[in-house]
Amino acid sequence: MSIETSAPGQGLDWQKLLFSFEGRTRRSHFWIGWLICFGAGFVAGLIPIIGQIISLALIWPNLAIAVKRLHDMGKSGWLVVIPWVACIVGGIAAVSMMGVSILTNASALEAGDPAAIIALLGPAMGILAVIGLICLGFLLWIGLAEGQSGENRYGPNPKG
Repeated sequence: MSIETSAPGQGLDWQKLLFSFEGRTRRSHFWIGWLICFGAGFVAGLIPIIGQIISLALIWPNLAIAVKRLHDMGKSGWLVVIPWVACIVGGIAAVSMMGVSILTNASALEAGDPAAIIALLGPAMGILAVIGLICLGFLLWIGLAEGQSGENRYGPNPKG
């Protein structure tokens, strides 16, 4: 059984939008939820230890709105792992490249050679840029793509 984010003609159901993985959500509701999570994460980032706990707690609502948005497009919610896998694999690759660079250029790094520092940071920054582009592309795809018209296997059209 699928649950709508909000019934046509009714207000936005915040609990279902931010905490449920069932049903579908329209683009405007996705962006509202995303901006709320982004704003809360930004403010939480300014608070030392408690902010990190709040930021971890915001993973659930971010996943919930993204999964429901994918459902509205007729796609599996499991596609939401694409940016997560890109971040994990890319992060490991960036750290590994920096480690190899440190091991092979240790004496130059100790001497403060600018070329060695660029050799250390350059490839890692390139990988981080690619990760950022993958995440941004995924966000824009699910946030701007048109949902399926009519009912699909995830529930009725949230537009009514």
